[in-house]
Amino acid sequence: MADLLSSGSDPLEVLGQDTSGQRAQLAQYSIMRAATYLKNNKNDDALKAFKQALAFDPQNTTAQTYIGKLNLAKGNTFEAIKVFKTMVQSQPDSVDARMNLANAYIQDKQYAASEKELKAAARLDPTNPLPDYTLGLQYSNTDRLTEAENQFLKVKKIAPKDGNVYYALGMVDNKLGKYEDAAKNLEKSLTLKKNFPAANYELGVAYDALGRTEDAKKQLSILQSSSPSQAQDLKFIIDKPQMLFMDQTNNKNFNQLLGPGTPLWMLDPTLLDAGASTQISVAIQFNNKMDATSVTNPANWEISRANNTEGGYYMPQFGGREVTIPTTPTFVGFNPETGQANVTFTVKQNATGDATIDPSHLIFKFSGKDAAGRQMDTAADQIDGSALKAF
Repeated sequence: MADLLSSGSDPLEVLGQDTSGQRAQLAQYSIMRAATYLKNNKNDDALKAFKQALAFDPQNTTAQTYIGKLNLAKGNTFEAIKVFKTMVQSQPDSVDARMNLANAYIQDKQYAASEKELKAAARLDPTNPLPDYTLGLQYSNTDRLTEAENQFLKVKKIAPKDGNVYYALGMVDNKLGKYEDAAKNLEKSLTLKKNFPAANYELGVAYDALGRTEDAKKQLSILQSSSPSQAQDLKFIIDKPQMLFMDQTNNKNFNQLLGPGTPLWMLDPTLLDAGASTQISVAIQFNNKMDATSVTNPANWEISRANNTEGGYYMPQFGGREVTIPTTPTFVGFNPETGQANVTFTVKQNATGDATIDPSHLIFKFSGKDAAGRQMDTAADQIDGSALKAF
């Protein structure tokens, strides 16, 4: 063998005259060369060497496996599937062969075929969690969420101390909107597998949905050092649009600090006359870049009298003196440069000229979205003068 390899001859040239033992040795030599190419990231050269090994030894499973995987890495799913199908045909009881074929089918989006192979692999070795886990991921990625959850619960029985299983359950729980369950599963995942950015991300999503903003921000802080790209994704979710404050300097005919029983004419002297009407404009500042169409749509706004702990309680004056407040603005202006909306509505003096209003307890609520399509943070989508901040 040493003489053959040192002779300068191309091993392929003497293929026809080699014994089966020599052919096996030549295959191993090609595999060794392929391994060196892989180590140096020369995947194309490695693929050629593995093919050469397979020419020497057509039953060499190492060469077959790497030829399939290298083709898969290059996106040549057709070639990968062909190789792995051959392996399954020759090794029908091999879990690894069926898993490789299933993964090739998944990459080619042949989900019915991959499901068949994964179920076959699971039957061959019921104690191996990988086939069921992979099938659960396929179900999750194709929106078969209940089936995915059932798969992961099955895997949990096989591998109860595997952090990946609890991560997968938490991920599916998030998709199903079961955020309490998601948080519990993801917390368990991180106790079993400490350095797990994907679990930190999903846990941040669950905490944010549960209104546990500070806990979500802790997960964000972890991701900023362990996985910047996932940190950016989580930050996008956490940083939902909010109201910041009411800008008194840009109001018109309105002072949100005035309290119960304020005579209507104090907002605008023209309202001294019975039956007179005027427009009131309230300036509200947002934190994010907003969708101008959404902000300027009056249907996305609601004006109401405060009746809760956060906003306080509107104090009407009895005897028919309290002014009527429209529930929807007349129109809404928006400055995209400053991120400020001007909510305008009309009020009318009563017939006796003594109508009153409680400006500090008028709540302005916005249910639209920001420029990125995110809905308002429900913890800061309404504001009044009494609270002085969004709630």
